[in-house]
Amino acid sequence: MKILSATTIRNEGPYLLEWIAWHQMLGVTDFLVYSNDCEDGSDRLLDLLDSHAVISHQRHDPPSGKSIQWSALHSAWRHDLRKRADWMLISDLDEFPVIHAGAGRLADLIGAVPADTDAIALPWRLFGANGRSDIADAPVTAQFNRAAPPGMIHPIAATFFKSLFRPKSFAGAGVHRPRHRKEQIPNWVDGSGLAMPSYIGERDKRLSLLGVHENRALAEMHHYSLRSAQGFMVKSQRGLPNRSSKRIDLAYWIERNFNAVENAAALRFQPALVQRIEALKALPGVADLHRSAIDWHRTRFRQIVATPQGYELFCRIRIAAESTVLPDAEQRTLLRMFSRVEASG
Repeated sequence: MKILSATTIRNEGPYLLEWIAWHQMLGVTDFLVYSNDCEDGSDRLLDLLDSHAVISHQRHDPPSGKSIQWSALHSAWRHDLRKRADWMLISDLDEFPVIHAGAGRLADLIGAVPADTDAIALPWRLFGANGRSDIADAPVTAQFNRAAPPGMIHPIAATFFKSLFRPKSFAGAGVHRPRHRKEQIPNWVDGSGLAMPSYIGERDKRLSLLGVHENRALAEMHHYSLRSAQGFMVKSQRGLPNRSSKRIDLAYWIERNFNAVENAAALRFQPALVQRIEALKALPGVADLHRSAIDWHRTRFRQIVATPQGYELFCRIRIAAESTVLPDAEQRTLLRMFSRVEASG
């Protein structure tokens, strides 16, 4: 079975080896990685991993005015690796699928859902910074083990999902979910393997699992969108690949930094993960470029925090500490307000 993982990156060198090793451990057979405007040596590390036949690296320079991520995904959809794939996962370097079924591999998840399934929604689980400040040379999945509770519905991002899907059943790629063909409604299931309601499954633009309860019994997507405070500061300068108008600022930190419950689901995979990371580092030249990327990020943090704006943001996110999960009734009230604002906009 061919399983393709596709992603876009910029300046994420410290996190590359873990992300690749994690997905290898889960059974991904092919990687298609698009990079753009890297300053931390990510592109050179990817070139090297490509030369060692670990991944396929594409340097990507999108047309002026076009979304970096969407342009790369359109290219990925035309790639031979996509055409040969049985299943495909489009995700970012801060997203890690965690499979609760069987031995925790993607094949276990696929085997646990109905045979005619075309797509599986992997519900996001938002992970906070866990009080960590430094950029550490250690797996993200081991450093950050506190998260939002599974039933949180506000902010709305807590209900978003990513998709594991059969590319042959769809018309094109999407950041969160693939695009349907006009003549076909694919069979969608949620992270518990249950059929998705039509108001989600049939609507390409629906990114939320709001209204679908107990939806992560078989699988979910751990989303480490903050990592450490210092790592977040470097990310704030990079921006988002698909939403250049959305700032990575104090508001972004507050809407993601939930450390309400301990989540140790990723920890059982750490021994196997570390072995795979070390195997990647043993490839000629890889360990040196990995260390160089970490050094670049630490230096970049020091440069950012030496500016008035950088110092101000860093102080504020440290003072903000962690975000509070609101009572269920208040979450629902705010969600109704959000719906009215969206409708009026």
